[in-house]
Amino acid sequence: MSLQDYQTRIDRLQKGLGKAFAENPFIFNIPGKSIALKVDPYYYVAFEPSFTENLSKFSVMLKQNVRDTLVRTGNIVSAAETRNPLIKIKLKWDGRTYALSACFVEAEFIDQALKMYGGVIGDIGLSDMQILSSEREKLDNFFGERTLLQSVAFTD
Repeated sequence: MSLQDYQTRIDRLQKGLGKAFAENPFIFNIPGKSIALKVDPYYYVAFEPSFTENLSKFSVMLKQNVRDTLVRTGNIVSAAETRNPLIKIKLKWDGRTYALSACFVEAEFIDQALKMYGGVIGDIGLSDMQILSSEREKLDNFFGERTLLQSVAFTD
């Protein structure tokens, strides 16, 4: 598959995401309701399998093509040796801790979709949900050579 095919897929994914957000802004940044939360300026934590299933529906694309496209284009963080984007992490919100299966999506991918197709003007704020600090070393290893999560993403 050529790069042009991936660009077409990315455009389709972003258009579907933006239009879905315009219809239902609760899909992002609201703990307990959203499929993804912006945890730092560079990344959203997206809950799986909900994120991939919804993105598949929004863009009318097969789930395996959604994940393959995001991994191959670098819009989703994946383990270097396996290219697996899924990781189980502990997050905290409103005094409660949650262990969830998630992936990390480049904020630029989602923010651009929301601005271009979702009617968002200006910066996208951070979510109230944060990752437990005890997860930092595991995540640093998972991210490898990529830009690491910033301190604002973590809480005790």
